Amino acid sequence: MAGSLEAAMDNSGDVVTRNGGPGHEVNPLPPITVNNICCIGAGYVGGPTSCVIALQCPHIRVTVVDSNPQRISQWNSETLPVYEPGLSEIVEKCRDRNLFFSSDVSELLNRPI
Repeated sequence: MAGSLEAAMDNSGDVVTRNGGPGHEVNPLPPITVNNICCIGAGYVGGPTSCVIALQCPHIRVTVVDSNPQRISQWNSETLPVYEPGLSEIVEKCRDRNLFFSSDVSELLNRPI
C-alpha cells in the first residue's frame, strides 16, 4: 500500500511506478460528474481562474465567493477588480449563465458538488 501513491497509469494503460517496481497496481477512482465548482477567493488568482473554468466548461456552474462584498460587487459590475487581457469579455459571456459571484459563503455549503 505504501507504494500505491507513487504509481500511476500511463496513456497505454500500463502501470508506471516511481519506486515501487513490479507488483504495484493502481486502482483508479470511479468516474464522478462535477456539476458545481466553488472557488473561495475572488482576487488575482481565484477570480480569473474561475472565469476561464466557466468559459471552458459551460456545463459546470462556477461560483466565486469572497468575504469582501465590495470585490464581489466589482465582479458583478462592468468594472472588474482585476485586469487581464480578454478577461472582461470572458466575464461578460459567462456571468449569470454558469459564472456567479457571491459574498454568501454559507449559501454554497449545502450545494452538491
